[in-house]
Amino acid sequence: MLKGIEREVKGKLIISTAAIVPLDYYRDAVPGARYVRTMPNIAALARESFTAYVCDPRVTAEDKATVKTLLDTMGTSQEVEEKYMDAVTGLSGSGPAFVAIVIDAMMFAGLKVGLPRELSLRSAAQSVLGAAKLVLDGTLKPTEIAEMVTTPGGTTIDGIYEIEDGKLRTALMNAVEAATKKSASIRYKWENND
Repeated sequence: MLKGIEREVKGKLIISTAAIVPLDYYRDAVPGARYVRTMPNIAALARESFTAYVCDPRVTAEDKATVKTLLDTMGTSQEVEEKYMDAVTGLSGSGPAFVAIVIDAMMFAGLKVGLPRELSLRSAAQSVLGAAKLVLDGTLKPTEIAEMVTTPGGTTIDGIYEIEDGKLRTALMNAVEAATKKSASIRYKWENND
């Protein structure tokens, strides 16, 4: 598939967003280039993607700096080992969908308790954004946020009880695991031409 572009890419840095395609494929198909495999997510539309990337051993330090700068324009990025790419695909590639479902559920919960739709949606989304910022800036760990807003006999503990009883945590863990397995399965089929 790539053989026809050998001359054009020889000696160049190629950044792939075909998340399931391993670096070996590119190196074998067109050995003259330097490759980076990436897994961005839809949050790149808001410049808030978490993009994991893995570099071919021939990628230079200068290339890596260029790649990091480029990927960080979509949010934040981190170089990882290639063995983590299926898990990254399951967690951060699919993660925005999982979080969107949580936001949607919170919005409907707001409707159920009498809030107008726009207020309910904005409140739910901002709550997720605020909690995420507290975690990302290193201020608090997720469990610390929950502990800080939970008081004995208060509203939050009753809500947390329902979340745990409904197995939301388990459902999210299962969702990431299923998405990771699916990524590995698709990659395996692709590698073996099934």
